[in-house]
Amino acid sequence: MKIEIKKMAKKYMKEVIDLLDKNLSVYSPPFEKYDEIWKIFSSQSNIFAVVAILENKVVGYGALIIEVKIRGGKAGHVEDIVTHENFLKMGVGRSIQEALYIKALEKGCHKIALQCKEHNVSFYEKCNYRISGLGMQKFI
Repeated sequence: MKIEIKKMAKKYMKEVIDLLDKNLSVYSPPFEKYDEIWKIFSSQSNIFAVVAILENKVVGYGALIIEVKIRGGKAGHVEDIVTHENFLKMGVGRSIQEALYIKALEKGCHKIALQCKEHNVSFYEKCNYRISGLGMQKFI
């Protein structure tokens, strides 16, 4: 069983949105908006998104957003890491993390940051992340 990490493509959009909706948040845009959303999403040159494919099925997703800081450095922000519940503890999340880490290195990032729920801390520590401060959000 080999997990393939592929660049996010429009053909994976429904499966990715379903994964995110089921596992991370309950926001699911109407299908009629997919073309418009994809056009905007894919036009952003600072976003690198990947899917994990196993047996022709999307079993994971993750994205890296690269920010150029005021002093010229680049920071990567990892977002929306998700693994299908039937494929947990099979290396899907780690494979996604490694692919995003390599992309951050290629793009010259000096650090990668992410926010996660407390129950995911041990997973990210296994991926060599360390707790650094607190994450906070304000929803609009």
